[in-house]
Amino acid sequence: MYQHKVTTAELIYQIGQMEGQIIQYCLADIGIRMEHARLLHYVSDVPGTNLVNLANYLNVQPATLTNMIKKLEKQELIIRHVDPDDSHQRQLFLLPQGEVVAKQINAIFHELNDVVDEVHLKDSAQLSKLLNLLESKKG
Repeated sequence: MYQHKVTTAELIYQIGQMEGQIIQYCLADIGIRMEHARLLHYVSDVPGTNLVNLANYLNVQPATLTNMIKKLEKQELIIRHVDPDDSHQRQLFLLPQGEVVAKQINAIFHELNDVVDEVHLKDSAQLSKLLNLLESKKG
């Protein structure tokens, strides 16, 4: 009988899919979608970040980011302020409820990271290098 050989690329894809499913399941309990969770996680780590940096991190178009921000502002999770050094830029900050939600999100991400760490990947720098190489192929 033929045994399908699973490639490294396929394994990475399957791992990413599984992680996404686990995170979505956990986020459902707090009523947040994955893309909003990533946004809140980033703003939690980089308070006062600007929209350009955030769009690059999330890999989304500015219009998509604006819609995401508007939704989170309506939920009173984040707020935009004018950058004191550049009036054309906006900075993002978590509001108190956003800090609570971000802590829950960070706990979910850290718990999943603990599972990944159990595998004892020897060199996470190599995974970062792979990600950068793949990003350069996007065009």
